[in-house]
Amino acid sequence: MSLKPYLVTLSIVALLLTLNACRSLAYTLYPPDVGQLLNERLQNPFADSWEMPVYLATNRDGDGRACNDKAFGVELNEQMRYGRCPVNVPKKHTVGALDTIDSPYGDPNTYFKFGPIESLEKDAFFSSLANQPGDEILLFVHGFNVKFEEAANRAAQIGYDTKFQGPVVLFTWPAGAEDSFLSGILISQTYRKNRDNAQNTIDPFVEFMQQLSDTGKRIHVVVHSMGHQIVLPGLAKLHARDDDQLIGQLVLNAPDFATSDFEAITPHLIGISQRVTLYCSPGDNALVASRELNNNHRVGLCKRVDGIDVINVNEVDSPALGVGGLGHGYYSGRAVLTDLYQVLLGVDVDKRLFIRRSDTGGGEDYILRR
Repeated sequence: MSLKPYLVTLSIVALLLTLNACRSLAYTLYPPDVGQLLNERLQNPFADSWEMPVYLATNRDGDGRACNDKAFGVELNEQMRYGRCPVNVPKKHTVGALDTIDSPYGDPNTYFKFGPIESLEKDAFFSSLANQPGDEILLFVHGFNVKFEEAANRAAQIGYDTKFQGPVVLFTWPAGAEDSFLSGILISQTYRKNRDNAQNTIDPFVEFMQQLSDTGKRIHVVVHSMGHQIVLPGLAKLHARDDDQLIGQLVLNAPDFATSDFEAITPHLIGISQRVTLYCSPGDNALVASRELNNNHRVGLCKRVDGIDVINVNEVDSPALGVGGLGHGYYSGRAVLTDLYQVLLGVDVDKRLFIRRSDTGGGEDYILRR
């Protein structure tokens, strides 16, 4: 028997091992700079219009046959449903704006548009996420009075504008009001109904998060407004049950949540997360109204809490500048998303752009400056 084939194989293996050793040595002697690492990380630059496949988990009612408000309503469904909605994110969109058009002929470079829904069984949903490339997931949980279309568009916009490289997941719960004149006027009634729905969504969220963690991905969670009334108690329950660190970055935007209750569960939030970032504003008029309605201080109005990076954004988003003039929608704007981009990269708070330390006695640790 000729030894030639074996000698050739051994030579190839030896060559590959040598090349790998040289590469490792070169990496040690000349480590890549930050720019190179970022370029390698950002495989998708999101520089053009992009169809973002938003994974969705929801307990909204409706037939679920399309990616719209009619198919996913504002009433509570006892069963969770799963799917994927393709969202066209236009390259010309103004950061924070969600320009839509009913016509199927609208310019995809100007308008957000939905493609046909893909309904998924629960096991297929989590299996699909587990099989996505990369090791990170961005989970978005919206707040009060947000209907399905706005929630899905917003999830896609945040993923696009932060150039997030992994799958974007939307946990959408029955928020919003019925389409009627009175519903638009009786906002306090809508608030109470949404608040009840949020309370009834805590346990489904806990189960969802447990299954999401089983995908083996690192989960970054971005929450807004009343969504904290679901996410924060849910994460506290999860951590009390199992003290594993399930969350990478936990990002809290304008939390409509009682400050005293927040302080009580802070150890759980810190324990379950790599880091907790809280964006707040004393000029948030929506939370001022919530404070009066709930008769307690809301943590989104700013309150220093040990172990939490509390960042006051009032300087970059006063009520005069905020979405709707309330100073409550800053989480989707350029200033906060610029900081969020750095948060998701793991940059420490005092090393990020446009951050300064607060003065002694302030209700925050840091200020996002103009």
